[in-house]
Amino acid sequence: MFPPSNEHLSELKKLLKICHNLKLLILIMVDISYEDITQEIFLENGEILLEILISSTPINIKEFRFCGDFDFPLETLEKFLETRKGCALSLVLTPESIYEGDDYVTLINKYKNNGVIKDFRYDSYTNIVNMDLKI
Repeated sequence: MFPPSNEHLSELKKLLKICHNLKLLILIMVDISYEDITQEIFLENGEILLEILISSTPINIKEFRFCGDFDFPLETLEKFLETRKGCALSLVLTPESIYEGDDYVTLINKYKNNGVIKDFRYDSYTNIVNMDLKI
């Protein structure tokens, strides 16, 4: 668990670049600034996080679990999924209404149909952190 500060995100990027044997990545990002968190901030946090994952994540990670104070912008999520072709990913997100929109459902189904996403679901924070490994 970490806040979306430049320092923490920079450390995450460094860590991902040296951890070549990861199979599962659970990311919990919580904004502890106590400022009003808007949808724009959630999307900005999600975009920054996905850009780090695009540039730094080992290709052998097969399962991602995400929860916290961020939402993934549609275009950046698609860019991330494009980099994971041939991976058969499991993606687990906290339930956010943004992912129920037609554009997101279409995008997820596209990558399910072409084999990039093996499993996609929403779950509670508790279940994301405590669910059994399926790798």
